[in-house]
Amino acid sequence: MTRSWKNALVAGFGVVGVATGAAVAQEADPIKVGFAIALSGWMAAYDEEPYNAARLKIEEINAAGGLLGRQIEYEVIDTKTDPTLAINSASSLVEWGADVVIVSGDYDTGSPAAFVAQNAQKVAISFGASDPKMGVQGVGANVFSAHTAGQAAGIVMAEYAFKKLNLKSAYMLEDLTMEATKSSCAGFDAAWKNVGGTLAGRDTFQGKDPTIAVQITRIKALEQKPDFIFMCSSLPEGPIAVRQIRAADVDTPILADTGMSGDFWLSGVPGLKDFYVPTLMAIKEEDPREEIRAFLSAYEKRWEQAPSTEFSVLGYCTIEQWARAIEKAQSVETDAVVATMNQFKDEPITCGPTSYSDEIHIQVSRPQLIAKVENGAFRPEGIFRNEFVPDLNLLLRSGQ
Repeated sequence: MTRSWKNALVAGFGVVGVATGAAVAQEADPIKVGFAIALSGWMAAYDEEPYNAARLKIEEINAAGGLLGRQIEYEVIDTKTDPTLAINSASSLVEWGADVVIVSGDYDTGSPAAFVAQNAQKVAISFGASDPKMGVQGVGANVFSAHTAGQAAGIVMAEYAFKKLNLKSAYMLEDLTMEATKSSCAGFDAAWKNVGGTLAGRDTFQGKDPTIAVQITRIKALEQKPDFIFMCSSLPEGPIAVRQIRAADVDTPILADTGMSGDFWLSGVPGLKDFYVPTLMAIKEEDPREEIRAFLSAYEKRWEQAPSTEFSVLGYCTIEQWARAIEKAQSVETDAVVATMNQFKDEPITCGPTSYSDEIHIQVSRPQLIAKVENGAFRPEGIFRNEFVPDLNLLLRSGQ
């Protein structure tokens, strides 16, 4: 992947100014997009490809004539996965005149920059935060996430297990390391009760602890074996736990959340079977959706290789939905754009039907692709949309 932006980093905050589209003078001032994201540090693994996808969408818009007859200009500042630098980065972008500030795809690393944008009365959108606090109930009314709430991943897997796989009893195994995994288990628990499933037991583990021998012993000691295990975990903790479960000859099907998607870890659990996740798109196998296939083709043509993570498409959708709101509002003003996005009801975006309201600025019922491990790779099983929709109490895990 081209990394020429690193060579252009300027001392200080590391501003990269990039003019996109044809180098033809425009009569109207450009619309400005500021990226306060991580291009170094651990969060770069989650921000870099969405950033490339966002640039792809900007280039497509500019080539088609821009927005409201104006070209889009953008600048990126590397936050280096540092919350303090995220604040400084967003401040610099607001001073530069950004109409929208795009922030990291995680609440903890992205919210400091989003707070700056909110306080400056600018729109802020996170590539992929799954915490609903990246919105009205947390940062503020001008802040959105292009991703799906963590609770929705758990809800989708509960309904898919019960309605599609005909599994009736579950055992919950909850990784307490991250708020996102706790949210996923909260969503699963609520939806599993809603469909009438039986809970054979539940247990927790800390991802920093490399062994779950005690938890496995309790699962094996159950008098009534569960039909499946629901594991809410992420990388790298989740694969370590899966490897131990299978090494202990527990062959019960495992359903997990979005944090366990991606083929790259499967070599660590050779022969893994009966393992399912909800995901954004299929990369190595043909995705069933035409719009996703078109995105993948354009991405590979632009960057000369396919994306390595399904999260990449969120960057494309971040710009797409913001641009759609501007077109509908016929304005780049914050109040007009926010009001328009709040009226999205199954808006046809590449990532899927997209909805917001004046209370919820994250996706809670967008259809998800279910993938199953076969022969060392995730294979698409089909698109599934949850019927049970989380309310604000569940999204904010009130009382937990």
